[in-house]
Amino acid sequence: METRLRIGPDRIADASGALFVESTRTLMIADAHLGYGWAQRRRGQMGPVTDGGIAQRLTAVVDKYEPEELVFLGDTVHAPKPMAAEREMIEMVLRQLLEKARVSVVQGNHDRAFARDFGALPIAVSPSWRHEGLLGLHGDRLHLELPEADHYVIGHVHPAIRLIDDASVKRRVPAFLVGNKLTLLPAFSPFAAGLDVSQIALPREVKRLLGKHEVYVVTGRQIALMPSRTNRNAE
Repeated sequence: METRLRIGPDRIADASGALFVESTRTLMIADAHLGYGWAQRRRGQMGPVTDGGIAQRLTAVVDKYEPEELVFLGDTVHAPKPMAAEREMIEMVLRQLLEKARVSVVQGNHDRAFARDFGALPIAVSPSWRHEGLLGLHGDRLHLELPEADHYVIGHVHPAIRLIDDASVKRRVPAFLVGNKLTLLPAFSPFAAGLDVSQIALPREVKRLLGKHEVYVVTGRQIALMPSRTNRNAE
């Protein structure tokens, strides 16, 4: 059972959905949506107020790779203006991570106000992350003029694949999509069910950058390369 796989030069995909860049010892995570349960309660939904175990999962993957820097590639939090309990939970998680690594946030569409709401924390906030030819973005603004890069790493889409087991039970499983020019990360949030990319076309800008690609499904405990097949999104 594989818990990590090399998916390109200098890049390792983890079964948790995180991406590790070896040369810079950088761990990348997309779409954590911290505070989701609290934010949904504020909006009138009556689901359980829980973090879904994401704090433990974040700590576990950071301990596994011992990165120098942890980069959240957008949608680090789910909503602006957190209530007291929501803020307490988010700050607790981020402070625990700051004890282990430098933390940076690339802004996504859900956390444009992150610098205002959590400005007391020593976290760098920026529109992108770059190391030489590798560029990390959230992915919600690919329709704008993109900075030049050899390879892009993005989130935002929450890619997943529908699998059917031996008992004919259908399950939607998060997935990495990896092309020559782009790596699309799965959502790290346990509440982001994912876009079934085997059934629904990818956004045009993502499709253009991705081209022909491989699909790696992740279960939290295992990562596996999907068998080669015709991919409607690569055509």
